[in-house]
Amino acid sequence: MKPIILLTLLATPCLALDYKRDVLPIFEKKCFDCHSAGAEELKGGLRLDDEEHFFKRFAKNDVVVPGDWDASYLFVTVVIPPGEKGTMPPKNKGERLTEQEIMTVAKWIHEGAKIGREKGEKGSDEMEPSKILKFHNGQLLREGEEAPVAEAMPEWEEWTNRDGQKITAKFIKVANGKVSFELKGEKKVDYPLEQLSEESRNRILQRVEPDMTPMR
Repeated sequence: MKPIILLTLLATPCLALDYKRDVLPIFEKKCFDCHSAGAEELKGGLRLDDEEHFFKRFAKNDVVVPGDWDASYLFVTVVIPPGEKGTMPPKNKGERLTEQEIMTVAKWIHEGAKIGREKGEKGSDEMEPSKILKFHNGQLLREGEEAPVAEAMPEWEEWTNRDGQKITAKFIKVANGKVSFELKGEKKVDYPLEQLSEESRNRILQRVEPDMTPMR
């Protein structure tokens, strides 16, 4: 590639997300059962298949606030968790938006909600959706929420009993003086804690009761 062409490509700004090109296909797939000319019952009088109509509805009830996805009723409704009041789409009315689709809607609004020839002001850099929005299992985490940390899978380890015999097993838990181990072949056994070597007992107790004095 010639340098002048490369420089031209690098200097070309990224196109802002456009309603017809980037957002409408999402709504067509997920929302048209209730919000299009073909809907059996037009919900809320809102048509998403008509750009002019949709644009005129932006200001009503803050359906879309260009530059501010967090204040846009459209965004707020598509991220309401299933089973809660107002969740979209309603039960048996289509599939929920995916993480990527939600992010596209948020970015479109953040960039000024370009629709037809109209485009509002862009939101602040601090509100860039990719910096703020976090998901877990397809649902948006609310402010202050963190995705649960996956528990580490038990590893194969070598354990020794008082007689010096060794087994390779995964430690599962200890309860009522017995240790649950998983052996090869997914077989599970309960072994008396006191029958393990001092080293093996201490290793287990450090995991389940870190403040307990090691057994001797």
